[in-house]
Amino acid sequence: MTPAAAPPILATLIAVAEEAGALALAHRDAGLSVTYKDAGLGQALTQADLAVSRLLHARFAPRLIEEETAGTIGHAAARALLAGDDWSIVADPIDGTRPYSGGLPSWGTMLAACQGGWPRASVMSLPAWADDRGDPFRRRPAAQERGLLLAAAEGRAWWAPTRAGHLAGKLRPIERPDEPTHHVGWLAVSAQRYTLDYDRGLFPWCESSAVADAALVALGRLDATFANHMVWDVAPVLPVLEALGFGLYRWPDLAGPPAEILDLFDEGFSGHDRLWMLCRGRDAAAQLAGAVRPAGGR
Repeated sequence: MTPAAAPPILATLIAVAEEAGALALAHRDAGLSVTYKDAGLGQALTQADLAVSRLLHARFAPRLIEEETAGTIGHAAARALLAGDDWSIVADPIDGTRPYSGGLPSWGTMLAACQGGWPRASVMSLPAWADDRGDPFRRRPAAQERGLLLAAAEGRAWWAPTRAGHLAGKLRPIERPDEPTHHVGWLAVSAQRYTLDYDRGLFPWCESSAVADAALVALGRLDATFANHMVWDVAPVLPVLEALGFGLYRWPDLAGPPAEILDLFDEGFSGHDRLWMLCRGRDAAAQLAGAVRPAGGR
């Protein structure tokens, strides 16, 4: 159940995220085969990624930009789609395919609803993100798997527990603690291009997926993170973190974001060669910017 006065699109996003979570859990229990999208081993692909991609197309096409088929759209067409007044969806069917296929909990489905060139509502579902470190060898079947769902719209953010990919309780406001943890998100793309000077008092943390990274920031486990991934890894994060007082700041000059989200990315929807920080205020952004160093003389 969505909160009163939330836009109808949020209920739609939640319903599809629930379907996607249950589908991914079922595929996980049935056994996964892993292939790769290119010559390297960094971009894994499973039959579950493709199944959730088909689900997204069935629910949202043609107003959909998602990881597995975005190459068929093109940057110009995507810009026109997102700039309109009708809702358009940017999605990652399964973010964190590598941890998903490796039996780790840090994966999920990410959905953003965009109007006027910017994400206005989003849902991030992490169907298995309830790792019990007091019982480290237990693996729950899909019907018993517990996780978390985050949602945002109109400047408000909520969370709810999930079971078997579906909501297991009402959405409730995220009441993020203010105490700093002195840790920031540090995913593989950032680590490949930059280093973090821990003498500045900030330490890196990584669970190998943008969705888990964003959840840790939203829940107060991380103080900040970076947004130099692909558009479908960033768009769903923004409504949640913006509702919690976070904003985008460009490294190193702290410039603000453009008016349209696609201007954060290149023609291939990649932000790998730019570095944007997601911080709670300009002072926090300045502290983080001062700790970042280009790697390898870049």
